[in-house]
Amino acid sequence: MDLTTEKMAFEGRAIARQGRFVIFVEGALPGERVVAEMTRRKRHHAFARTLEVLDPSPHRVPAPCPVFDECGGCAFQQMDYAAQTEMKQGVLAESLHGVPGVAEALQPMLPSESTFHFRNKMVFAFGLRDGQPLLGLHRRGDWRTVVSADTCMLESPEAAEIVRATISFARERAIPIWDDTAKTGLLRHLVVREAKRMNQRMLHLHTATESPVVQDFVPLLDRYCDTLLASAHLNVPEAAPPESTRVLKGSGFIREQLNGFSFEIGPSTFFQTNTVQAERMFSMLMDWIRDVHPVNAVDLYAGTGPIAVHLSSVAERVFAIESNPESVAMARRNFELNNLQNITILCAEVEKAGSGVFPAPCDLLVVDPPRPGLHKKAVDMLLAVAPKTLVYISCNPATLARDLKLLCDGGYAIERIQPVDLFPHTFHIEAMVLLRKR
Repeated sequence: MDLTTEKMAFEGRAIARQGRFVIFVEGALPGERVVAEMTRRKRHHAFARTLEVLDPSPHRVPAPCPVFDECGGCAFQQMDYAAQTEMKQGVLAESLHGVPGVAEALQPMLPSESTFHFRNKMVFAFGLRDGQPLLGLHRRGDWRTVVSADTCMLESPEAAEIVRATISFARERAIPIWDDTAKTGLLRHLVVREAKRMNQRMLHLHTATESPVVQDFVPLLDRYCDTLLASAHLNVPEAAPPESTRVLKGSGFIREQLNGFSFEIGPSTFFQTNTVQAERMFSMLMDWIRDVHPVNAVDLYAGTGPIAVHLSSVAERVFAIESNPESVAMARRNFELNNLQNITILCAEVEKAGSGVFPAPCDLLVVDPPRPGLHKKAVDMLLAVAPKTLVYISCNPATLARDLKLLCDGGYAIERIQPVDLFPHTFHIEAMVLLRKR
């Protein structure tokens, strides 16, 4: 198909039209004429991928990564960075259209200080290509195929060196790679986590079964890391906790700092992937709420406690709620690391906790939910608790728009919206919203 694109949709595809029929085109930028191949068709719309660019956008640039066209890690290396942030700003504004007060409250996107080598966590998959073992990232649209990541520009140069050393060793020793179709082999994943401020590194090798072979990786990887772990998981889903984990070197944890606060990171700990941008976002949060002088502050979906830790410096008492027991235990550890005595954390699901667990009065509430946003019961609970100041941190413009409408209908006014680019070259958009009770 010969298509002319108009604008970007949220998940990184450009929109083209044939009459009233909408086509979402992967690999195209706004205002381009392209030749595209349809990959999937629905009743009222279709999906396509770009085969050739006939009339390029003035914002199109050569992608610096040699495997950009294959790898699924980035979506926009072919777009200059200033245009990326402008595009994300437009996507967010359109997503929030119709929410009262958005036009006046929306601030310009906070761009990332580093557009490459910024990620502090990379998950590499072992795979086979033409019978040759590889270690890298999944091919775009095909999770069974692996693209070599030893030239990935999102990871640190040290991580790239680790990838090269690991796959070279696996080839030399003929260590079998896990085949998900045949259910045979050993090596599945290698996770690299880096504490950018503290210069510490964790390596985590994932295998299909427990094997003495993992011990052979210790002398190979020793000089690259502060701690090394090996996990086995054969009969559990990919995203589930492994069946067993062994610490082969070090403590099994690394430490990082955000704005002077210390955080312990374990093998399954969630931590913002862009350290520098996370620091800037949390600093901005503190600037927003400093004049609130809260007696009681609440952190919902607290995770391992980074927001609660920051709130402790401005609130007399902080109450945190988190449903994952492992995250709660890690949060308590982080409170101890920073010698904070004014934080209490409860292990409970937010929508089931009930308003009775909240302090009265609730002066400030910060909510940072997962991508599906807030459950309707959670929104009802927030409206019942009625904090004077509410900050909503979102990674999904669609669910953010839905929840903001409910909060505005419930008596809140939007005062400020700050988009933050945590993930350059991807379609992900982080936004922080300040609301006040009317």
